Amino acid sequence: MSWFNWSSAVFTQQPTDLVVVAGQPVTLPCTIPGYHGMVLWLRDGMALGVNRDISGYPRYDIIGDHSKGEYHLLIQRTEIQDDAFFECQAIQAAIRSRPARLTVLVPPDDPVIVGAPVMSLRAGDHFNLTCHADNAKPAASIIWIRNGLVLSGAMYSKTLLRDGKRESTISTLYLSPSNIESGQQITCRASNKAAPNGKDATVTIDIQRK
Repeated sequence: MSWFNWSSAVFTQQPTDLVVVAGQPVTLPCTIPGYHGMVLWLRDGMALGVNRDISGYPRYDIIGDHSKGEYHLLIQRTEIQDDAFFECQAIQAAIRSRPARLTVLVPPDDPVIVGAPVMSLRAGDHFNLTCHADNAKPAASIIWIRNGLVLSGAMYSKTLLRDGKRESTISTLYLSPSNIESGQQITCRASNKAAPNGKDATVTIDIQRK
């Protein structure tokens, strides 16, 4: 019977920093050829489980050929709580992989314009349009569009949510009665790295004449 010298254990594959959009799967590699001791995966310093037993995390699986020392961590349907540092450890060999940062991007919820779909105004009134795009990582950028042109002058604010990762964005656009016509449509478009093409909400302006 041959014995493995723990001190000779080395990683031939280690996890590396990755960026993924929420909902997508991702695999973090960990290979230690010839090693058959205990292997531990950690997320932000907390143990996920030993060897292939991570039953407490239903979206997580350990995959790969055990005989080759493969203990790859598969995360199915990534979520915001997976935005963390991951590390693979070989316990008996007393070695650990480099900490790898998994960055999870989250698209904004569909934007909402307050008062949509139709905003009724009296002729001659000044008014504001407010649009919010919530639960995004990174925070959504918002632009306003009318007749295919981007409108300038909007005000923006961002709020960090309780999870410390996602943000909500609010944009307010001021419009004077001299530059708006009844029946015109104005679009709020929210985008971020997870939704580069943006998500739209549109309001129709209805001006009530005296």
